Amino acid sequence: MKLLEGLRIEKHALGGYGIGYADGKAVFVPYTHPGDEIDAAIVKERKDIAFASVTSYRLRAEIPPEGLCSAFGPLAGCGGCDWQDISYASQLRYKLELLTELFAKAGFEVTPKQMVPSPLEVHYRNKVFMPVSSGPEGLSFGIYERGSHKVVTHHSCRIHPPIFDTLALRTVQICHQAGVTAYNERTHTGQLRHIGIRINQDESQLLLCLVTKGSKLPFSNLLVKKLTEEFPALVGIVQNINRERGNVILGEEEKLLWGKPYLSDSLAGRQYRVHYRSFWQVNTAVSELIIARLRKHIEPGCTLIDAFSGAGSIGISLADKTRQTFCVEANPAAATDGEHNASRNGIENVGFLCARCEDALPTLLTDPNFNSAPLNIVLDPPRAGVQKPALDAIIASGASKVLYLSCSPITLARDLKILCAEGAYKLTRLQPFDMFPQTWHIECLAVLEKECSDD
Repeated sequence: MKLLEGLRIEKHALGGYGIGYADGKAVFVPYTHPGDEIDAAIVKERKDIAFASVTSYRLRAEIPPEGLCSAFGPLAGCGGCDWQDISYASQLRYKLELLTELFAKAGFEVTPKQMVPSPLEVHYRNKVFMPVSSGPEGLSFGIYERGSHKVVTHHSCRIHPPIFDTLALRTVQICHQAGVTAYNERTHTGQLRHIGIRINQDESQLLLCLVTKGSKLPFSNLLVKKLTEEFPALVGIVQNINRERGNVILGEEEKLLWGKPYLSDSLAGRQYRVHYRSFWQVNTAVSELIIARLRKHIEPGCTLIDAFSGAGSIGISLADKTRQTFCVEANPAAATDGEHNASRNGIENVGFLCARCEDALPTLLTDPNFNSAPLNIVLDPPRAGVQKPALDAIIASGASKVLYLSCSPITLARDLKILCAEGAYKLTRLQPFDMFPQTWHIECLAVLEKECSDD
């Protein structure tokens, strides 16, 4: 194993890495920051770059805050956090630097000027799926090690509510007593794969999901009895069955063991039903800040397309400003939630279409109903971004505004290049939000406006 002594970290890279330079190569090292001096071991090497792990710190540019999670850092390697070892102010500054560099290199004149902080720096996540493993003391749970599927066990996570750890620990204790075994990804044996938990904003409701390899779950009635007695906030316990190999968490089959497969939550003054399968931003407080910002950019009286709408939180929250809103969502459970949520909030000008956006938008955007009002489009895609057919349909639609919300700066920059090509749209604002404190991940809102013709 090749060792590097006294490597100085010069800058950050997307992905949670610090970058140093040695032997004419850029060396990417997690758990490092500019100004750190480290000893490191090369773990992977290519022609022009290398990846390394910290073996020791010679100098820390910033003294790590107190109270770091025991699973954080190069020794434990938990993949849940990247930047716990620097102050929150530094996290915000570094994220802004990463975005500014990315969009400047991509050729955009507009770069972000300020990072909107999260109201909560810790314990902010409202949802988690934790893999289960076997150990000397029985079943355990945790987060995958960075870059692998090795489970790093823990009993106290800093980025989700403490009740998640308490509920998960009691769940594996009961399952172990019932003879339930942990799923082994390598051999495709064992039963319990993941424990999923969702909580609402005021923490009055919990939803538990047990992902298993098969339909058999020994003593499930006893599990339900004990958990519902000990955790009165539980409103539902679901068994999701994933019989397939691979890293997709949820399967297509499910059993409702008790209660409901959804919980009730509030957002921006509205009430929502959120299914365990539905997309719902993991940081509710930041989600409210984003919706408030979207309200400032939406044109009053417009027709709005809310693409990748999830349970309808954006479309429903903005409906009072629009003439009509169409929500497009591929997940059937989320689309059903959206229809319920519109009715629950007395919203009559919102419709839902369960379809993939790349399939639906080329047809939807040619509908003559969109000719009678300004057309605005909100995009909130998964990390992979927006497919080319959907982008082409947006360009052809003549929509006066496109508001693109992304959790992946790389795919956002890629898609904005397509939307802004040949003067179709002009990028007028980039506004990042810290949806994911203690990590390098960034949520960013791009505002695009139709270029005016010289005719």
